[in-house]
Amino acid sequence: MLLTALLGGCARREINARDAADANDAGRWLAASGDGERALLGRLSTLPSGTEQRVGDSVVVAEAPYDAASGRTCRALHVASPQTHANSHRLACRKGDAWFFVPDVFGANSVQ
Repeated sequence: MLLTALLGGCARREINARDAADANDAGRWLAASGDGERALLGRLSTLPSGTEQRVGDSVVVAEAPYDAASGRTCRALHVASPQTHANSHRLACRKGDAWFFVPDVFGANSVQ
């Protein structure tokens, strides 16, 4: 029975986008690349959680803010660009009042 409990505790579980992005957070940050990303970071504190919002040329769904292992407040983002038909998962964290993007160390943010 103990072996069964130990094996059950090691079972794989599906990793969601927020967990993967938070695990990738090595303390580095990315500045916004363009007006759309700057607008998104500027509105991030006021975006409602779980609701599609148009920000610039993108449609964004921001998850609720959470306290990351890094000690920062972060939000997972699902960003869709109708022009390019690209979807991505991003992680943004806050240092003071400024939000910034956390790089994806695996380079797998974009889903076509």
